[in-house]
Amino acid sequence: MAGPVMKAEGVHESDVMEDTINQIVSKEDEIKARIRQAENEAQRLVEEAKLDAAVVKRRAVTAEVGGDLREKELRNAHEEAEKVSVEIKATAGEVKARGMQQIDKAVKIVIDGVVPH
Repeated sequence: MAGPVMKAEGVHESDVMEDTINQIVSKEDEIKARIRQAENEAQRLVEEAKLDAAVVKRRAVTAEVGGDLREKELRNAHEEAEKVSVEIKATAGEVKARGMQQIDKAVKIVIDGVVPH
């Protein structure tokens, strides 16, 4: 325990106690202010982190949706290309078959055009 409070001339023990209490209260106020400042800074950092996380999430979702859409469009384009390829082959086959049926007429037209009568 603390020893007896020494009294200076003209200073009462109650004045010393009051001064000590005032210093303690002042220190408490200073500490509370620092705590509030630290809490405010922490809250600001949390809010900033939330915003950053939202931006990252939005970019990730956009990339994912964009990737999915790209894949879907590529699949559709590939399917359409396959259909067109099949149609071209079928049309070419039909044209060739008709041409073979008309070959005798075509040869006669060429011969008649080249050989005089």
